Amino acid sequence: MSFDKKALTRSFMDFECYRRFMVHNCLKNSKVYFGQPPILDYLSEHGSCTQNELASAMNVSPASMAVSVKRMQKSGLVQKLSDENDMRCNKITITDFGKNQIEEIHSLFDEIDEKIFSGFSDEELSTLKSYIDRINGNLSDGLPDKKCIFKMLKKSMIENGGENDV
Repeated sequence: MSFDKKALTRSFMDFECYRRFMVHNCLKNSKVYFGQPPILDYLSEHGSCTQNELASAMNVSPASMAVSVKRMQKSGLVQKLSDENDMRCNKITITDFGKNQIEEIHSLFDEIDEKIFSGFSDEELSTLKSYIDRINGNLSDGLPDKKCIFKMLKKSMIENGGENDV
């Protein structure tokens, strides 16, 4: 009798479902939507950038980024400032409120990670990571790099009407 690999795959899917639910739960009391933490992180690390630069960095269309930026402006997370050298160009920057929100969210994400991995020793976690790395290696063999894959997935979501926020 062979091991039930489908059950193991379902366990991965269950894990992602529970984790995603917990992340959504953490965000519901904030002004930050599910896809926005990576945008805020990028702005925190890189300072100001154009909407197109931000779209490229997040592997989304400029139109999709425009929707996200507008929503984030309304929430007070980011602001658009005119470029000093080119008044036709706007730069997106994170606000102090946005910085505070992302710090709080990272703290909540750390709590989720602690819950996920509670009861595991460092050795067990290291072994688990090596197994997952091997699985990812098996899956990625012969495929384009992650950035390209994310771009293709995002395009597919847009074509199928599934993209509401980055």
